[in-house]
Amino acid sequence: MLTVAPDDPRGAADFLVARLGLAPRVARAWLDLGAVQAGGRALRPGATLEPGTRVVARAPRSLRPAALRVLHEDADLLIVDKPAGLPSQPTPGQTASLHSQARQRHPLAHLVNRLDRDASGLVLFTLGPEASRAIQLALDDGAVTREYLALCQGRVAEPLTIRLRIATDGRDASRRRAVAEQAPEGQAACTHVEPLPGSPPPPGGTEARTLVRVRLESGRTHQIRVHLAAIGHPLVGDRLYGGAPAGRLMLHAARLVLPHPRSGAPLAIDSPLPDGFAT
Repeated sequence: MLTVAPDDPRGAADFLVARLGLAPRVARAWLDLGAVQAGGRALRPGATLEPGTRVVARAPRSLRPAALRVLHEDADLLIVDKPAGLPSQPTPGQTASLHSQARQRHPLAHLVNRLDRDASGLVLFTLGPEASRAIQLALDDGAVTREYLALCQGRVAEPLTIRLRIATDGRDASRRRAVAEQAPEGQAACTHVEPLPGSPPPPGGTEARTLVRVRLESGRTHQIRVHLAAIGHPLVGDRLYGGAPAGRLMLHAARLVLPHPRSGAPLAIDSPLPDGFAT
């Protein structure tokens, strides 16, 4: 139960955004579905609230996502395992997101790294401004290690480093493109790729596939997908960049190593490959 304070927003939707950290579209969806009550009656989206009003808000069953899979939690950090298919942040027409789930658990949760909707794995949240500043400094200093597992098309025979800038695609806002390292456009990006033993055999009649470990020095939008596609090894399941069809995007954030924002001690978190990956 929440009690409206004198300095809280008066609009019901704005109140939910401020007090529960919901995205505006999620707050409106809760109100539309009758999931927010005051005085025993459901509040409508246009309702106004007076100070002292007691509000009961519960996530509508139709919008209630699966519980967060928490791999690490303390006063400063929340690290969760995102399933494929759940967006990191709210998107048009999609009210549920990892960020909104985290905000329901910790109103100050700040999303540090984003994963594409159809990718899975480790996502980091900071839980206060001091932790956010410390983690940003660690990122700027290159003290945070992010490793991914990916299944790409073709045979990658040896480790390689890809240095291509990532630029927007003027013909399609959802896409990025790789340009030469010396090009004046885009952002610098570096991706290290290491083939792993035991790559799964391809389905009958298709080309070879390679399971690779990927380490980022930068974190640009679609960086792994764009870089691997640019060298002729698109990710399986990545139709946006020419990958073969699959039940999901074969990209998983598998390991995160960072200095703890309070103690400075190294913190390493691993996420195993989920069922259905690389099959």
